Amino acid sequence: MQDDIGIRRRLERTDAVAPELPMPRAQNPLNIVRPSFPKTEQFLAAFETALETGQVANNSRWVVEFERRLSEYLGVPSLVFCNGQIGLMAMLRAAGVTSGEVIVPSFTFCATPHAVEWVGAEPVFADILDDLTMRLDPEDVERRITDRTIAILAVDAYGVASDYASLADIARRHRLKFLVDSAPSFGTRVNGQPVGSFADAQMFSFHATKTFSTMEGGCVCSHDPELLARVKAIRNFGQVDSSDCGEPGLNGKMLEISALIGIEQLKTFELAVATRRRAVERMRSGLSEIPGLQVGREPAGVEANWLFLPVVVDAEQFGLDREALASALEKCNVFVRKYYSPPCHHMTAYKTQNDVKLDVTERTAYNVIALPVYNDMTDDECDLIVAALQYVHQSSRGASKP
Repeated sequence: MQDDIGIRRRLERTDAVAPELPMPRAQNPLNIVRPSFPKTEQFLAAFETALETGQVANNSRWVVEFERRLSEYLGVPSLVFCNGQIGLMAMLRAAGVTSGEVIVPSFTFCATPHAVEWVGAEPVFADILDDLTMRLDPEDVERRITDRTIAILAVDAYGVASDYASLADIARRHRLKFLVDSAPSFGTRVNGQPVGSFADAQMFSFHATKTFSTMEGGCVCSHDPELLARVKAIRNFGQVDSSDCGEPGLNGKMLEISALIGIEQLKTFELAVATRRRAVERMRSGLSEIPGLQVGREPAGVEANWLFLPVVVDAEQFGLDREALASALEKCNVFVRKYYSPPCHHMTAYKTQNDVKLDVTERTAYNVIALPVYNDMTDDECDLIVAALQYVHQSSRGASKP
């Protein structure tokens, strides 16, 4: 094993290249996301009619139709929103979360704890179980329950479904609400069933970075008619059937153009998800031969949509740390991100919890990179990403030779 000085020198020499290795380089940049949208002619006539009639807001024709099709696809009543963050806030408030503590993972996008703060509650960060599935650890969740805890808010990181059964059982035993921030996981299935109905309520994001995108948008799903009725009122300023407001609400309504895009996206979405899964399996197969890379995996029974493919980097085995690896990949025209880093409990916004110790979360967050996965990803693109990682690894080893 090399000493710390040898490792440090190797990490600093990211430009050194073994001369016998050709550098793979994508002809076009392989960015972390590549949104795919329907052709305008597929929905232009309907959009023009909406513009001509002025029916473009306040849950008009195509928003209502989109909700109907979403509910049918997911197998659970669904309400659409202008974006996922507003949907998440409405879901929390409708579930009665306006104070107390909500247990959340720190390994998530900042929108998760932000929503908890915005509705008046306090996020309490819990660890993830492992750095393969990156799911909230049920045992750590239970350890953090206090007499102030009112809800568990899980997150489907990278589109990998949370351990719904275990978390729901904990919530039931402690009389807590069980909610899920499923922002990245639209299209994921558990035992063949689409994600959306495994908690008191779940939320999806339809942002342009997501597997299923309406440009901006989101939805909230629940089998609880009272909770969903409250979500609907909150979405419309708190109004129900009159101008009177039962509670302070907000404007979370989706635009007709986003609904029209969503309707078209649903028609080919299963093909898109199948393409993403196939791409991940192809990349995983190639990456398995490279030392120092641990590729994210689904637990049994879960078919993830794979928003991104997470890879945890062991700097000593691979030859570079994840910072140097990300920089080196850019030279191959491959662009990755460090999701989710820093973990939320290390963010300035949550400085009161900076001293919380979450071992698995911290080890994962500071060593993970997210590889691109697209709805229309080709085998050649998958192979180029693998080749780029092989090249960087072998080059770093060459650079470390005397």
